Amino acid sequence: MQRILTITTGALIALISSAQAQEIAPATDTARFALDSGLLLAAGLAAILVLTGFCMRDVGLARARNAQAVCLRTIAIFAISAITFWLVGFNLIYGIESDGLLGGLEIWKLQDEDPVAQGYASGVFWFFQMMLAALAAAVISSVLSERVRFWPFVFFTAVFCGLIYPIVASWVWGGGYLSASWGFYDYGGGGVIHVTAGAAALAAAMIVGPRPGKYSEGAPRQAASTELALAAFGVVLMLAGWLVVLAAMGRSFSSTEAVISVASITVNAVLAAAGGVLAALFLTQTVYRRAGLVTVLCGAIGGLISISADPLNPGLWQAVMIGAVGGVIVTVAPPFLDRYRIDDAGFVIPAHLMCGLWGILIVPWSNPDAGMLGQIVGAASIAGFSFLMGVLLWVALRYTIGVRLPPVSEPLTHGD
Repeated sequence: MQRILTITTGALIALISSAQAQEIAPATDTARFALDSGLLLAAGLAAILVLTGFCMRDVGLARARNAQAVCLRTIAIFAISAITFWLVGFNLIYGIESDGLLGGLEIWKLQDEDPVAQGYASGVFWFFQMMLAALAAAVISSVLSERVRFWPFVFFTAVFCGLIYPIVASWVWGGGYLSASWGFYDYGGGGVIHVTAGAAALAAAMIVGPRPGKYSEGAPRQAASTELALAAFGVVLMLAGWLVVLAAMGRSFSSTEAVISVASITVNAVLAAAGGVLAALFLTQTVYRRAGLVTVLCGAIGGLISISADPLNPGLWQAVMIGAVGGVIVTVAPPFLDRYRIDDAGFVIPAHLMCGLWGILIVPWSNPDAGMLGQIVGAASIAGFSFLMGVLLWVALRYTIGVRLPPVSEPLTHGD
């Protein structure tokens, strides 16, 4: 009996050891190609959920008569991003020379002649990058909700997705001058996506002007929302989708190291979003004696964006602190914008521009490979370029075809 137990135990140990060895064995070329391509495809589809969440949130925050316009702009963003990114955007990013300022103006095409060396299908990578451009454009749509005309917005979106965003992305992700000369670090798009979009959104809000009645009677007034519950559900979709997008920024899911990195990114992003929620929750309760739903929703987004520039290297407690500062930013910044009559209909300037800048500047705290000077130069270059281009475009549109919808008399209510 003892001999049988010994043999059985030895066999079980051998089976377990064999299974463990099989789990950590390197993947084949086919498996790596399939896993990494699948990750990018899943992230692109998740980005569609984020775009849908943007739409739902904006519909929930807007008056009922503007819901159709919000949905129309969202569908237009998807279509315009796809066409402009195919025609010029993608090759502007990845056709740039090292340390360069501008890539080539060429039409993108499928390139899968050597899939093993490439590591993933070219089509899914293009799809993923195109959706990132669409998400940046959705930020600008949010800030202008309820007052911008459709066709001027379409024109601006085409220029933004085809030129402005790709040029910024080429400086960082394409190997351009910010990454090559200054060592600018932006793993998850805190600068490329959020600061670029936030700076352009600030320019749009300043040039287009506030919604009718927003500042006409003393204290700033917010238009009566359609349904805040819909806005809350939209934010949940945005958070869930953005976790997948961040996980795919490394472009790999085919090794143990890559999977561990994805897990670390996910945990840090969740904790940062939670820190943003709690900071906004406690701050609104302390200042206003009640928790504000809209501010807490913005806190979740601000916390996640605050960690986006480097979601991999911070420790868990650092992720919470970074996100918590983002929650404070989105709570205290809206009154400051109202003081200067900058009407941010989607609360995106604090969440995307300010939290994006905060996330960029805090990277050296947890990442020794990033330098503060490089982060400052990168943040200033991205914000300055996007803001300047936004001002030029919106001024040109304003004084040619016009940008504002005609005023409509509707009831307003004080925002919380």
